[in-house]
This record gives sequence, structure tokens and C-alpha cells, in this order.
Amino acid sequence: ASDLTKSEQVLQRFGLGEDELALFRYRGHGNPGPNRIETKDGHAFEISYRQLWEDEDKWMIQPRCKICPDAIGQVADIAVSDAWLNGGPAVEDEPLNGIIVRTKRGLELFDAAVEAGALEIKRESNIAEISELQSHQVRKRRAVWARLKGMAIAGKPVPFVSDLALRDCAAQNSPAENLAEGRGARDRARRGRLGEPPAVARATV
Repeated sequence: ASDLTKSEQVLQRFGLGEDELALFRYRGHGNPGPNRIETKDGHAFEISYRQLWEDEDKWMIQPRCKICPDAIGQVADIAVSDAWLNGGPAVEDEPLNGIIVRTKRGLELFDAAVEAGALEIKRESNIAEISELQSHQVRKRRAVWARLKGMAIAGKPVPFVSDLALRDCAAQNSPAENLAEGRGARDRARRGRLGEPPAVARATV
């Protein structure tokens, strides 16, 4: 999840204030569809999904997302993802998503959605392919164990995580990779960049 300042940057791009908005849509009306803004006086502004997210340094991802131990939804009955190579769209595409059904309850819901026509199954996939489609999630999952260790070394509170095989994922990295992730997290935590930010008052509209 990106910080709200990401949305505020988009408004600044068009010289708009929050109180002028009638609609702010991150995506949709396509796959992924444009980021669309509509104002109360009837004006509309659009940028493409790629334009919105092309600069990873400006994603404004919340710190908690960088240490999330279950971004891929292992504890969910059903997990759904975009189905783009490397996690990003090259062009507007047909509406495809990756779906992982993990439980009996999830399978019942999945089958009911297919039977009702809410879902149309194109083909079966596998974990290797989904790993390519969501490669940034693979990298993060392999990094979380070392990042949490780095935060702990910096004296910061870390979540207690069980049954998510974080150490096993980290073991797929080289010792140098884990050391780099741990040191990076330690240093960011010490600088206050890997923790919950202080509350900031915002004007209400």
C-alpha cells in the first residue's frame, strides 16, 4: 500500500486540490486502465498506470509493507494477483488475474463463482509461473527474515511470525544477500525509515 502522499503527488501534477475532487480512480475500465481524476466542475485528467508507478523510488510504499511476512496471502482461503510479467503491465491487456486457492472453503467459493459466471477460467498455471509474474513479491519474501533481524539489531520492535517459513525462504539467498538485507534494514531502522511514522494532522474537507 502506498502512502497517501503518492496520491497527493498526482494532484500536484495537475495543479489540483483535494477539495476539488469528485473522483480519484487508481485504475479500472481496462487492464490496468488509467489513473483517472474527475473534478466537481466537470474536468477530467488521466495518466497511464505505467506513468503512475514507473519510478519505483517514488512508490511511497508504507514501511510495514516492506516487512510484511505474508504479502502473498498464505493465510487466506483465496489469494488473487495481477498476472503481469515482473509485476507490471507493458500494455493494456485482457482482464487476467492469477488465483491461488488454498483451502476447501476457498475452493467452494471459487467453484461457485465459476458456476455463476463471475469468473471465467482461461487456463491452469503453476507456482513457478506465478513467481515470474510476481517476482517483486518473491524478492521481498526472501528478504523479510533478514530485514526483521536487522530491525531487531537496531533495537526496534518487530512482529512475531510463526509458520510462514521465512527462514527457509531466506536460505534461498546467499549469505552475502542476507547480510546486505539485514544491514540495510538495520541502517534504515536507525534512521527512522523502517517503522511507523508519527501521526500527522490533515485538514478535513
